Amino acid sequence: MLKKNLAKNVTIILLVVMFVVGAAGSFVATFEMDGYVKLLNAYAPLYISLIASIGANSAVKKVKEAKDV
Repeated sequence: MLKKNLAKNVTIILLVVMFVVGAAGSFVATFEMDGYVKLLNAYAPLYISLIASIGANSAVKKVKEAKDV
């Protein structure tokens, strides 16, 4: 099951790590939030496409399941 959803699991883990780092960093005075936001903006096309692919894959699975029933 883990190998079947590897891309989905990796994407979700990356998003959670990015959120936790940003949330924890917002409480630390020495954390450079502007640099962190620039980093997130630089990689935005990558993780937006990963999130879209998870949604598309889920939609395809639901359509296939509906056809099988």
